[in-house]
Amino acid sequence: MRNFTGRLVALLLVTTAAFADRAQEIKQYVTQCQNELHFAASDVNSMNCNDGPNFAFGVPVNDFLVYQRVNQNVDMVAACRWGDGTQYGANSKFLSIEMLMHNRQTGGTCFFAANDTAPDSDAKRNIDTVIVSPTSPNAANFWMTPTELDNKLLHSDGSSGPLEHVRCVRCHSQGPYIASLRIAPYLASFGLLNDGHDTQVDFSASKHYYVVGSQDPSVTTAGSFPFGNWNYLVKHNDENDTGNCSSGCHNLAREVDMPSDSFAYIRDLYPTKATFDSQVILPAIKSDRFELAESPVILPHPMAPNQDDSAWRWINADEPSDGVDVETFTSSKNQFPVINRYCGAPGYLEASAVGSRSVFSSATMAFIPDKLRAFNLREGLVCMNADQPNGNKCYDYAVSYKCANDGPDEIWTPFYNKDTTTTDDGDHEERSKAIGQATAFCGAAPVAIRAQWVLTGQVINGPSDRLAQFNVSGLVCRNSDQVNGGTCANYTVRYRGCVDGVKLTKVKNSWTNPPTFGDRYLTTTNNVDGAETRAQANNYQYPSQDWYIDPVPGGNTVRLADVWSGKYLTASSNTDQATVQVKNSDSSQMRQQWVIETISGSSEVRFRNVGTGRYLTVGNYTTDPYYAPIISQSLSSQNWASQRWLVQ
Repeated sequence: MRNFTGRLVALLLVTTAAFADRAQEIKQYVTQCQNELHFAASDVNSMNCNDGPNFAFGVPVNDFLVYQRVNQNVDMVAACRWGDGTQYGANSKFLSIEMLMHNRQTGGTCFFAANDTAPDSDAKRNIDTVIVSPTSPNAANFWMTPTELDNKLLHSDGSSGPLEHVRCVRCHSQGPYIASLRIAPYLASFGLLNDGHDTQVDFSASKHYYVVGSQDPSVTTAGSFPFGNWNYLVKHNDENDTGNCSSGCHNLAREVDMPSDSFAYIRDLYPTKATFDSQVILPAIKSDRFELAESPVILPHPMAPNQDDSAWRWINADEPSDGVDVETFTSSKNQFPVINRYCGAPGYLEASAVGSRSVFSSATMAFIPDKLRAFNLREGLVCMNADQPNGNKCYDYAVSYKCANDGPDEIWTPFYNKDTTTTDDGDHEERSKAIGQATAFCGAAPVAIRAQWVLTGQVINGPSDRLAQFNVSGLVCRNSDQVNGGTCANYTVRYRGCVDGVKLTKVKNSWTNPPTFGDRYLTTTNNVDGAETRAQANNYQYPSQDWYIDPVPGGNTVRLADVWSGKYLTASSNTDQATVQVKNSDSSQMRQQWVIETISGSSEVRFRNVGTGRYLTVGNYTTDPYYAPIISQSLSSQNWASQRWLVQ
């Protein structure tokens, strides 16, 4: 008995020491992640796999995506694979959980995987649904150490195939996210596509995707740290890529160093039961590419980025931490190739608050028959008779709220019609009138709103906040516009119905006079007929600085239409130095037509007015250099910068 007790004590001491070593390794790695990604331990909370959308379901596959915004720049994303619940039900265990933390501004990325070694050969799913924060004191109980993750072995091409090291970056080679066919719509709903993260890795660039804890990308061996050669693996995969997939499929990972079989897949080492060994746990990229190519047959929704409804075309260029969320076409077009490549000018705009997965559209909102004083999740819907033209009265509306439970099927409350009186001052469907019922129905606070025009039954989704701008050229939400000191949601947008031949752009003048004058843009000062134009500083919140360049059929001339007013750039008269205004459309008016003249050896152009023969020019400012006049003036022989423009 004494010998057994001694052996037990010794075993416990060894086990305790081993756990302490594991805890220390994880703590050191997380500390390095905090320092390089720039977040505090208190910023990170636990997550639950059941709170995310189900992005791959079936028997036995049951995969969920969960997301947490750690801070302004850092995202935390996890994939929970093979839950043990029903397709639409709650899960108690998962087979594997993979997670990464990523800083969109620096490119730094940390990788984690949950402890998944089954206690015996009969075990299948053994990982709890609660994802412990890596900064938690209990992190070592939940997460593998970097050493364990780096040494993890997987079957790569069948039950009798070789075991290979998993090394996450062999797939995550062109940025943090693998935007595969199944998961891309859900990454988009969390604002993780076209959000500024690196998708074409260049280690010589000042900002690039890299692995925290890895060495210079030329180093082939791990060295003193388990992830030491992961940057090398990233660079190696990048150099061997010939598909240009990053700019096309938005980071669908490469096949370099992966098995050559077109239908290769990754199997987990555990569980060992044959019924599970014969199933695909993580599909190979090649099989996903096959589905992509055959998606009209296999899946009903085409996903190529050139498709109008592609999830890869959602954009999250900004967020409201600075007081305003600016998601406009002109602010994004030069930042994200997916716009420049596939859309010259959008026909309408879709938007969604991150996490709500409720899409509202400028096209459908245009069908609302009344001018509404409020229509958003924060306030509900309010229509005032006094706001309607020609003495009209508001129609009758009802509102419904979307529940926070955001599974494969959307769950909405019944429509509430709290104001049916026709003799008062309008229609009052404020959130306060129905929020108690909506919260009781949902079991939590709702995440989106929709309205029904009772007369026709037409249903239209609305935004989460008061929006300063929501039209074809973009969305702007200001914190200062919200009631009760609220903060705007983070919005993601998609431009659709793109028009061939037309460009939506900003027009920047080349004249600079540092430090008081420079970076001035063609701007409309009012939205009435005959409003003057000025050269003003760039502001992406101004739709008055967004212009459609629309070719005139049958010639080489164009017309410039201001988005804000819908009116056309027009020389006010034939005289030299005549003011340039915006006027109602008149296709026969030659002073509304312009010729874009290229300048040899330069990306700059000149705009010559067809009716006057004179050139679009920034005039001399007097007291305010930020508000210079725009005139139509004869071409200078001195190559004036004030007559040269950049179409951006």
